[in-house]
Amino acid sequence: MTGVDLARGLALLGMMAKHVFDDVTEHGPTATGLIASGRAATTFALVAGVSIAFLSGGRRILHGRARTAAAAGLAVRAAMIGAIGLLLGFAGADIELILAYYAVFFLLSIPLLGLRPRTLALLSVAFAALGPVLLFATDGMGLPDSGTYEPTFVTLATEPLGLLVQILVTGDYPAVVYMAFVCAGLAIGRLDLTSRRVAGWLLGGGVALAAASQVASRVLLYPLGGLDRLIASSDLHGDRAAIATQLLWDPPDTSSWWYLALPAPHAHTTLDVTNVLGSAMAVLGAALLLTRIRALGRLLGPIRAAGTMTLTLYSAHILLIALGVFEDWEIAQYLLLVVSSIVFAVLWSRVRTQGPLEKLVATISGDVRRAVLPNTPAPARTAKA
Repeated sequence: MTGVDLARGLALLGMMAKHVFDDVTEHGPTATGLIASGRAATTFALVAGVSIAFLSGGRRILHGRARTAAAAGLAVRAAMIGAIGLLLGFAGADIELILAYYAVFFLLSIPLLGLRPRTLALLSVAFAALGPVLLFATDGMGLPDSGTYEPTFVTLATEPLGLLVQILVTGDYPAVVYMAFVCAGLAIGRLDLTSRRVAGWLLGGGVALAAASQVASRVLLYPLGGLDRLIASSDLHGDRAAIATQLLWDPPDTSSWWYLALPAPHAHTTLDVTNVLGSAMAVLGAALLLTRIRALGRLLGPIRAAGTMTLTLYSAHILLIALGVFEDWEIAQYLLLVVSSIVFAVLWSRVRTQGPLEKLVATISGDVRRAVLPNTPAPARTAKA
């Protein structure tokens, strides 16, 4: 399943770009804003759902003690990923870290292990439709929040409720929205991903979903007057074009329900969610198809290698950014992150099948799983953290 690794590697490169470059400037969205913002994190979450499916039987839904063992392994995996995320918070990179959220996504997926793909797809639709409404309705209610992009063990000890609410609702990757991506990935992971037809449907269906979301947003904002009403109700200053650009790409909080018509990255509106979900599905479908072509598979091999150890490389790039290497030269910093990650991944993969942190997480979670159900086979190689 090298296509899944390739999709994960592409998501990693997108996350690095998001952490280095601005999404939008006074002149409009940047290349990062147009391509990676929102889509990289969504692809990570979607592929997380696929990995959870691999770790819990793949196409075969587990029952009884086998499901209990898989759940125990996932819980331990979640705890370790969360611990790594909280440790990274001490680095002070001033970045919206995703690993603590990621750990909770794994925990929330445990009750879903026995569901069939169609039910999981319906759950994804429900989260996509209702999650954004919940976020909008609770905005301004003064819900507790840890108040930091980079939660640590200190945050967990001093602001446990605030951290939980932040991960579930108020944070940068709220679970009430991102579980739409995880559920979709879990449903996809229950399908036959060796099938060209399935890959084609993911690619075509993803493109169609993203395009339909953009069209729906444009109809609501332009012919139906949503953008004009948002501009009239906003406290932004400047000419109309500048205000419109900010609303479309980096919208502030507003009391207008027209906010839900915006497609802005990380706006967490239904149309944003369906747009980035469609994009992530298309990336996965394309990756599955491209890696079936031998020449392209070899050409994309270095990115795929990085995708086999994203927990390690994500953690390492956070530390490099925290050190301030090339912080005043964005292109050089991004190239350093990408090249060093790919070179390390290629060299490491020649002697090991998993990255250092992936191996640690897999070993401990596997031991727990086998303690619950002896003689449990090791999970598929593509089931990365």
